[in-house]
Amino acid sequence: MSDKADFDYFMSCLIKAGTKIDSHYFKLPVAGAEKPIFREQVYCYELYHQLRCILGDDFPYKLDGEVDKAAHPILKGAKKPDFIVHVPGTMDRNLVVIEVKSANEKTRINGIRADLQKLRSFLDTAKYYRAIMLVYGDSESSLPKRVRCEIDSLPREHAEHILLIWHKKPNAKPEVIK
Repeated sequence: MSDKADFDYFMSCLIKAGTKIDSHYFKLPVAGAEKPIFREQVYCYELYHQLRCILGDDFPYKLDGEVDKAAHPILKGAKKPDFIVHVPGTMDRNLVVIEVKSANEKTRINGIRADLQKLRSFLDTAKYYRAIMLVYGDSESSLPKRVRCEIDSLPREHAEHILLIWHKKPNAKPEVIK
C-alpha cells in the first residue's frame, strides 16, 4: 500500500474507534466532585485500546503511545507526542503523529501552539506523512475553531499536513474540521 492508502485506512479505523469510546473515558467521575472531569490520559488509553483492536495485527505500522524521543539520535530534544504510528527502527516509514487535547475551558492557546510546534517538528525532522490534532469533548467549545485558526496560520507546508479532528461526544463519530 502507499502512504496515502495506509493513512486513509488508519483514518477509517480512528473514526471507528471514536464511536466506541463511552462517556466514562470522556469525563471521569471523581469522588466528591459535583461533575465528572476531563482526563486526557484516560481518553488516550481508551483510544489506544480501541485503535489496537480495530487495526489488528496485519496493519504494517505499530501504534505507540507517549514514546519519549528525547534520547533519539535524530529527534534530539523532541517531546513525547500522544501517539505515533510508525515502523520502529526506521525513519522512512513514519505514518502519523497525534496530539490530543480536551475541549475544556482551561485548555490554553499556548499549550495548543506548543503541541502544533511538536507536530511540525515530527513532520519536518522525522518525515511523518501526516499529523493530527485531536480535540475531544464539549460540543459547545470554541477550542476547535481556535485550533483551526492556529493551524491555518502555519506555513502552508505544515498546515496542509496537519488535520484537526473533533470528537464532540462519547460514542459519536469524530469529524475532520476543515
